[in-house]
Amino acid sequence: MKNILIFTSLILLTACAVNKNTKSTNPYTGDTVGCGNFIVYKLNEDNSEFVSIVIDAGSVELESTQSYGIGKADIVKVARKKYAGSIAASLCNDVMMDKPDELLDEVATSGTVELLVDESEIEKAKKNEAYKVTVILRKVAFGDTTIDYVRLEDVMVGWLPG
Repeated sequence: MKNILIFTSLILLTACAVNKNTKSTNPYTGDTVGCGNFIVYKLNEDNSEFVSIVIDAGSVELESTQSYGIGKADIVKVARKKYAGSIAASLCNDVMMDKPDELLDEVATSGTVELLVDESEIEKAKKNEAYKVTVILRKVAFGDTTIDYVRLEDVMVGWLPG
C-alpha cells in the first residue's frame, strides 16, 4: 500500500511540473507611453527595453471590457524589444532620434491582452478624441520567456503624431 501511495504521489508531482526552460519575468516597471490609435509601450526602469501592444483599432468596436488572444487574430500584436541604451525619446515621436543598437526583438506567440475602458472614455473615442485605456497582459509568452502579468493603467491613446 505504501508503494502505491508513493507511486501515485510521484505521478501527481510529475503532472504538475513546470517547464524549467521557461523563465517568468516582468522587468517592465518604468514609464508607460501611449500613442496612435492604438499603440502602448511599457518600459523597464532604464528605458532600454519595452513591451509594446499594438491593436488594429479600426477592426474593433470599443467596449468597457475586451479580451484578445495573442496569436489567434491579427487584431493585436505584442512584442518586446531591448536596446543598448535608452529608447524612450524615440517612442511616439515624429522626429526619430538616433536609436541605440537593437539587442532583442521578439513577438509574443500566446497570452491574453485585456482592455478596460470607461464609458466616458468610449464616448471620447467615438468623437475621435484622445482617450484613456487600461491594458492588462496575462501569461504572454515570448520564446523561452513569459510575462505573467503587467497592468498599464490609464494610458492615453487615440491620437496620431504629427
